[in-house]
Amino acid sequence: LGFAGPIAPIAIPGPRQASSGMLRASARLFRGAARASLGSRPLSAVSESSDAWGLQAPSPLILSPKMTERVTRGVLENIDLMVCDMAGTTVQEGGLVYKTLQQSMRQGGLEVSDEDMHPWHGAKKEAVIEHFARKAGIPEAELEVNIEKIAENFMNSIDEAYFDEASTIGHIDVGLFGYFMQLKRAGIKIALDTGYPPHIQEGLVKRLGFDKIVDGYISSYQVAEGRPYPYMVHQLMERLRIENVRRVCKVGDSCRDVEEGLNAGCGLVVGVLSGADSKEALMAAGAHVVANCVTDLPVPRGPVRQAKLRLPDLS
Repeated sequence: LGFAGPIAPIAIPGPRQASSGMLRASARLFRGAARASLGSRPLSAVSESSDAWGLQAPSPLILSPKMTERVTRGVLENIDLMVCDMAGTTVQEGGLVYKTLQQSMRQGGLEVSDEDMHPWHGAKKEAVIEHFARKAGIPEAELEVNIEKIAENFMNSIDEAYFDEASTIGHIDVGLFGYFMQLKRAGIKIALDTGYPPHIQEGLVKRLGFDKIVDGYISSYQVAEGRPYPYMVHQLMERLRIENVRRVCKVGDSCRDVEEGLNAGCGLVVGVLSGADSKEALMAAGAHVVANCVTDLPVPRGPVRQAKLRLPDLS
């Protein structure tokens, strides 16, 4: 079972991964297609256990862009807060942060290949340095000094790379701010989370004008643990008065972003292909939806229905 047309920018996940809105839409689409191909045969005939019909399990659907838009246009319904990663998700910086960190570790005497570095995308930088320092066998007594030295070298290098006048760092998409404005008009709050140290995040937020449009932002240095722990998402919920984590959408380009969203209990977890990881890796990590860019997610047609507020607990 399939549909002619180019592969759509949004991957449709399996039933266990889909949000309820997407699942209902996908089910309606599938039932219609099944009726067209099977006549009066029941939908249950199309399953691994349906030997009587001589049919195999249905293959993944390939939808045209128009049909993809129809199936997924309600994906952000009932979302009150979208939490976006920065580098590779909302900030286009060409992987500079990871290249700089890798170079700083090499200059500090640590052997770190590109293959070794990739799984650490999205992690707190000191945690990455500590991992490779321990792997290199640096004695415990010298560990802290070496981590601090490499971290300081990284901070100086990334400061220069990001905030130099010649820096080409920018928004992930030219229409990003317009898209965020549409989401806000639909009643969805926008927040940023990151593995950047606070002063780097603050500098980027101001340089790129995010402070004029987002409702909040947080660094992994401001909570007990960074991704994949859920603490940044929960802290943003508290700051922005979001009651229900199922009404939170987490968006990021790395598997750690996906794991963060799942660990937090977010109702929608979106992987994007504008940064670190592939569609296959993001879906394997548990993403509900994978899109080329955050701006590909359809904006709800009208204001999001706000969750009912409860009276304060005075007990």
